[in-house]
Amino acid sequence: MARTSQLSAQIGRVRGCDVSKEDGFYLALSGALVWGAATLFYAAFAGGLIEQAFWFYALNAALATAALTFFFHVTARLRHLSQRRRPLAALTFAAPGVFGAALVILNFQALMPHLPPESLGRYGAFVVVAYSALLALCLERPAKTA
Repeated sequence: MARTSQLSAQIGRVRGCDVSKEDGFYLALSGALVWGAATLFYAAFAGGLIEQAFWFYALNAALATAALTFFFHVTARLRHLSQRRRPLAALTFAAPGVFGAALVILNFQALMPHLPPESLGRYGAFVVVAYSALLALCLERPAKTA
């Protein structure tokens, strides 16, 4: 096990995309807080507001994705992460939210009993769209300056 982690650390350093433990801590903490806030918002307003019309649901998903991406970039800039390190940083940022969302999905009826069963799929789509967009934006190559 130790050999595997040493090898992955060496590969990360060779490619120049490693993230320090401190950066990883702040990225994961920030990601967990943003996911928690978005999930609490969804739990509070999904039944009465968000899921009433498709256009409002789509608008909310776009705003949540924008907020998630914004907070990732703020955290990455505060930690002075280079563009090369952003994909691994995005995975670190997204990990707590993805694991938290999986736990919410597994216990959806117990955690959100006031929502109808079809909200489970909508919440899952909400999470997939937000984190897919974050990772896609981080994989985009920066424009070269002259």
